[in-house]
Amino acid sequence: MNLKTMLASMAAVLMLTACEDIFEGGSLQPDGSVPSLTVNNPGKNQKITASGGLRVNITAVDKDDVDYIDFTLRGETAEKPVVSFRTSPEERIVEFDTTLNVSGIAPGVYKLKVAATDKRTNLSVQEVTVNVTTQE
Repeated sequence: MNLKTMLASMAAVLMLTACEDIFEGGSLQPDGSVPSLTVNNPGKNQKITASGGLRVNITAVDKDDVDYIDFTLRGETAEKPVVSFRTSPEERIVEFDTTLNVSGIAPGVYKLKVAATDKRTNLSVQEVTVNVTTQE
């Protein structure tokens, strides 16, 4: 995690923690404080080659811990995702970085949807469009 990202994440946690008491009375009901979610990579309308893979880098911050993060990649008009997985970090500050194997998908426009849910079921969603090509 680079210094800029770490400082921004720490500032977000401090701001979120200062806003409300954590788990008032042990309640796990939604409290309206959604996780802060940033898709660092891919960028909007980024072009990638299917053989090169899709680098996914996100930062998620929440005062109640990020319970899980769902990742879904699907074609613009497709009902079924071509890639779908979940990670369960259970931490306040999450820096997730991976490269997805997309070598078997057809060229075209795809949407990467990232959804972070905290311990109180508050949800934050980000979507990024990616253009997959066969050549570099």
